[in-house]
Amino acid sequence: MQSEQQAAFGDIIEVFDREGLLPYVMLIGSWAEYLYQFHFKSDFRPNLRTRDVDFLYMNLNRPKSSIKLFEGMKEKGFLYKEELLSGVGKFVKEDLLELEFITRVLGEGQDTYKIPSIGIKAEGLRIVNMLVDYPLSLNYNGHTVIVPEPEAYILQKLLTNPKRNPASKKEKDIQAVRELLKYVDKKRIGQIFDRMSTKSQKIVDAVCEGNFIEYK
Repeated sequence: MQSEQQAAFGDIIEVFDREGLLPYVMLIGSWAEYLYQFHFKSDFRPNLRTRDVDFLYMNLNRPKSSIKLFEGMKEKGFLYKEELLSGVGKFVKEDLLELEFITRVLGEGQDTYKIPSIGIKAEGLRIVNMLVDYPLSLNYNGHTVIVPEPEAYILQKLLTNPKRNPASKKEKDIQAVRELLKYVDKKRIGQIFDRMSTKSQKIVDAVCEGNFIEYK
């Protein structure tokens, strides 16, 4: 199953690159860990146990032109679906992968946002806002894919852990953090931590204390 998932993931990246979408999105969630193995260039291996592929659309105002995804995704075997109540759009390939777009929430915000360039409604999540400030470009099979710096990824995982449901997802995230901490730059974690709000810092520290994690 994993090799089939990886092939399907490669198809997503290929279509995104061909249609000019890659510069405007950031791969977040567990599939970012899949790309970190190419960043660390060590024995790090991600423990992929999800079919969810999440892309953060970094700026709703860019580009001004339209990006055509539907035909390319259909050619690769992905079906487009919209949630009945929210209207949020997803691309689904069999039981392998489910692709969804996420957007930042600024100001008072709202639950969903229409992404003008691709014509798809996405879920708005304030908890991903910090990731946009720490982009990292990685080469994946000749494609340039933007992911969060792993140090920012770790802190965001810790910050959101108290609100993760079900409990199994909380533990999965903690396991991912523990593994990533073996490979990241602790000094860089400290730099990003210092830029977080006092409230966010307290949440991160509490999660670390409760799970016996040392991140500095």
